[in-house]
Amino acid sequence: MRLVALAGLAISFALPTLAQEQKTVSPEVRQQIEAVAMQYDEALNKHDAAAVVALYTQDAVRVADWSGGESSVGREAIKTAFEVQFAGMSPRGVLKSITQMYAIDDRIAAISEFSQGWVHGHTVKIYVRDADTWKIRMEFATARWEHK
Repeated sequence: MRLVALAGLAISFALPTLAQEQKTVSPEVRQQIEAVAMQYDEALNKHDAAAVVALYTQDAVRVADWSGGESSVGREAIKTAFEVQFAGMSPRGVLKSITQMYAIDDRIAAISEFSQGWVHGHTVKIYVRDADTWKIRMEFATARWEHK
């Protein structure tokens, strides 16, 4: 019985190490994802819905957890959602930074923080290879308003 407990304890220490090795993103891939994120931020700050949506896959899913929540499936629906969002925004720069990045098989999960004026939030994006670049396959965004 003690042997089984010791084996279980050894496995519990080994699994996090294995998981960390599998989740590591190479510096080259991280730079590629960060380049796409910069293109996204530039297009977002210009309120260019077509340029933003070009960074998503055709079958992408975007869920925004604000104003009662919204979900969009496919590029056209995502483009429409951004056009509506841009119509109600003043063109202030969004400050965004990727805080964490994980490899999940052949996909990359990137967690970001952002702020724009009184709005602060987080996004989780799943990137996949699409030809010679990375594109967003899924996004979940949440925000809070902080009046100071």
